[in-house]
Amino acid sequence: MRVRRLTLIAVVLACLALSSPVWAGEIQFTGDALNGQGLLSINPTQSGGNGILSIGAGNGGNGALIQQFLNTTNICAGACTITGGYLTFSTGTEASQTVDPGVFVNYTFNAGGSIKVIGGIASLGIANGSTLFSATFLPGAGITIFSTSGSFLGGINMASIQLNPLLGTYHYIAGNDNEFGINIDGANCLFGGTCTGAISQSTLQLTIPEPATLSVLGIGLFASGAGLRRKMTARTAA
Repeated sequence: MRVRRLTLIAVVLACLALSSPVWAGEIQFTGDALNGQGLLSINPTQSGGNGILSIGAGNGGNGALIQQFLNTTNICAGACTITGGYLTFSTGTEASQTVDPGVFVNYTFNAGGSIKVIGGIASLGIANGSTLFSATFLPGAGITIFSTSGSFLGGINMASIQLNPLLGTYHYIAGNDNEFGINIDGANCLFGGTCTGAISQSTLQLTIPEPATLSVLGIGLFASGAGLRRKMTARTAA
């Protein structure tokens, strides 16, 4: 009888663990500075390039500056200071382009590429140079440039996300687009040719809802446990 009770307790605990939200809320990696934010570059296919958009080293930085990790789980009381932080990425290949010479350009990209946030969080024991976040892009990422500024929108493939274990263990099923504000050399970029631009601000934001699939699994296990208990009770009474 004791073994059966222990089995039931274990099943119930497993159900509660699985039916509870593993993690839900918002996380952001952010940075803001006019200098020291690396460079963005694109070599469009019409200029003989591969059409890949990238952010990397240059302009006095290793990539787009990342200074904070903001979250709704109260890690570091909701805001962790990041040291030596930067973001790099390269998109998939160019999928389409629209150019109104001297007015605006727009490029969209195929799936693939990768995005990384590198840095340290002293309060959590994460050393500088550690990977804090990495993922790949879904198809449809794009950049639109007007005048001397533009913005990049890129959907993240949730299944590809890797978050530093010291920031927690999360399960992702959906998320919103991620936007990066940039400064661009309009004289080059607005005519659809190869261009580079200094980055002034970067924000990687994800909204993570409750993992419903785990909730359904937990409810199913709970129901199974309840059924098992009724069968045991019936046998005992017989």
